[in-house]
Amino acid sequence: MQLTEDQIKQPKQRGGARPGAGRKRRLDEEQIIAKLDPLAPLFFTALKEKLLRKDSKAMDIFAKYYLGEPLRRVETKVEGSLNQVAVQVVRPELLPIEELSN
Repeated sequence: MQLTEDQIKQPKQRGGARPGAGRKRRLDEEQIIAKLDPLAPLFFTALKEKLLRKDSKAMDIFAKYYLGEPLRRVETKVEGSLNQVAVQVVRPELLPIEELSN
């Protein structure tokens, strides 16, 4: 297979078909983090106030970051022949925090 002149001249596109698509550069991410850094104390103060009021969403955020998210076990079951394949994904039911505290 030989490439045409047009194909040779075109630069390789990385990161998606649309302009601006794809993963942001590391430098861009670091600049965003630097802009958000001064807001961190405000965030933690607000989170603390919500936790003291026993806000369930705040407790969920705190638990996920402090304790880590629980491991999710996904079972897959594949049946069929080469012409016909059926895939069944089984997800465990996770209870909301409200139901666990009662």
